[in-house]
Formats: sequence, C-alpha cells, structure tokens
Amino acid sequence: MTIPSRREAARMLRAQAESLRRHGFTNFFEHQYVCLLANAVREERCQGCLLQDYAPEEYRNEAFPCQHFDEETWQRLADRLGLPEEIAARFEAIAEELEATVGAAEFS
Repeated sequence: MTIPSRREAARMLRAQAESLRRHGFTNFFEHQYVCLLANAVREERCQGCLLQDYAPEEYRNEAFPCQHFDEETWQRLADRLGLPEEIAARFEAIAEELEATVGAAEFS
C-alpha cells in the first residue's frame, strides 16, 4: 500500500464522503481502503472509529481492526440506517484535521 501525502489523503476522504452521501455503501472495501490510507498518515489511527464496535473483539485493539471484517459484518453495516452519512461526516472531519497539519500553499 502506498502511503499518500496528507493533502492527497484529505482529497480522497472528501471524494469518498461525497460518494457515501450520494450512493451509500456501494463498495465497502473502497471506503475502507481510503480510510486506512488516511489513518496511516495520522498519529491517532482509528480512535473514534464508528465501526470499532463491529470489529471482532480480539482485534479491537489493533491499529486497523476493520481489516478483519467479513461479508456478514459488512452486510450488517449496510443494514444500519444513517451509517453512510455518519461515516461521511467522520471522513470529512479527518480530512479537515489532515488539511490543518499542512501548509496552506499545499492546498492551492
């Protein structure tokens, strides 16, 4: 996995947030991939993740517990009303955090 710059990770998160708002979960793994890339450039890792409670208990303390989700877990998530919007808001909050840590010139 290539680690993106903070600027690129923020851009990817915003694009995924927009996709989630427009289309919901069309591809869980794409959303997860973007989130993992963004969290790889943050010190916080997955603290505050909305999906933490869905991770198998033995993996919840790992840096990226959602890597252990199976198809059944993803389906339970798809059935939870409002979750795409909640995750979109979380992605945008992380994007804002990333943008705040780089120079304004990098976003021009």
